[in-house]
Amino acid sequence: MEIVTEKKVPFFKKYGMLIALLVLAAIFALPTPTELPTAGHRMLGILVFAVIIWLTEAVSYPVSAAILSLLMIICVGFSPQVGKPDVIYGTGSALKMAFMGISASATILVGAALFLAAAMTQTGLDKRIALFILSRIGSKTNRLVAGMILVGIILAFLVPSTTARVGCMVPVILGIVSAFGMKTGSRLAALLMVVTI
Repeated sequence: MEIVTEKKVPFFKKYGMLIALLVLAAIFALPTPTELPTAGHRMLGILVFAVIIWLTEAVSYPVSAAILSLLMIICVGFSPQVGKPDVIYGTGSALKMAFMGISASATILVGAALFLAAAMTQTGLDKRIALFILSRIGSKTNRLVAGMILVGIILAFLVPSTTARVGCMVPVILGIVSAFGMKTGSRLAALLMVVTI
């Protein structure tokens, strides 16, 4: 018969959500400073709540994103507007405000670049591109660095966003590092990463 030992959950992970809720309630109970709108006061409380649940790892990041979005929609939605204190924002305006950062074109671009980088790594395309580059430029260090700079310049015309370009280049660099059997902490690997940026 096997003895099953229970895994001990750290204190802050176990009670992190409760602590975050208590701190959020305490911040909401504080009087709103005169120069700060009510919506801003509530957003500061939500920010502190977010930091606490992230530091304590009380919930996973996707769950925390849903909780924070819901809190923003409810708390800001029932806050009075800045110019018109007798009119509330409403959940429709709060919903737009909550998802404004997620729906920005820069966020979508970075997300797509990271998705592309993960796909390149998963399919092995990064190693194929790395080996193709190595077959053309050779394996000497100076040629390798110059080749990566050249690839970065060529990609700059095709992918103008630096973040997206780096997202595409990092799997290729990691493919070269693994093709040479280098440690990821080696000086050449670090130099190739710096050249990528």
